[in-house]
Amino acid sequence: MKKMRIKVGSVTYAMKAKAVLQRYGLRVQIIKTAKSMKNEGCGYAVIVPETDLNVAEILRREGVSALEMKWET
Repeated sequence: MKKMRIKVGSVTYAMKAKAVLQRYGLRVQIIKTAKSMKNEGCGYAVIVPETDLNVAEILRREGVSALEMKWET
């Protein structure tokens, strides 16, 4: 099953993203990511299972900034 990894800049944004997406019935997991060389904040990501919902649009509408969104298998 595919899943989307949504990289965010802080644990606060990760928690907000999780709360928003759970309201849409999605099962969401927060993980700590490896530190990157770039100045991208604390290094957290939200993992969302494959869905027909436009996750990027939902988060944008709710004011959650994502640094990167990527589908993984």
